[in-house]
Amino acid sequence: MKSVLLMCWMTLLSVAVSAQDFASRFLTEHKGDSNLTCVTISPKMMEEIMKSDAEKDDEILEIISNLKSMQMLTAKVKGQKYYDEALKVVEKNSGRFEPFLSFKDGAENCQIMVRKKNDTIIELVMLMHGKNNFSVINFTGNMSSEFISKLAASMKPKRF
Repeated sequence: MKSVLLMCWMTLLSVAVSAQDFASRFLTEHKGDSNLTCVTISPKMMEEIMKSDAEKDDEILEIISNLKSMQMLTAKVKGQKYYDEALKVVEKNSGRFEPFLSFKDGAENCQIMVRKKNDTIIELVMLMHGKNNFSVINFTGNMSSEFISKLAASMKPKRF
């Protein structure tokens, strides 16, 4: 009986670990690293931010309601090092993530990867690095390609 219960717990634990999002995986590999800061934003908070914006986009508000979480990891030092390490995490999980978009503008790099379940995008990972800065934006939930394209367009530097 105890061994059956133990097997059940181990199965549940392995499912929980395998279900971790990219940000959680990256933080697990960098336990105790005081250079990294992680902020989690709930869909309700994102919705409130969007509501306060003068240019409301009902489509974006609808998409936000389908998000489960957003995590943002940042570091203001060792940007290249963290970016390279994040790319290694992507490589280790190459069967999990597929490239969506990448661009480079001067010294700034941006890579966007997605994870799909069937044909639905359930996770988006945006890796950014410039000079010494490093950022990961990690969305989980149900997303469309249109939402990701809008998000990517908002991240590209504007030319004057």
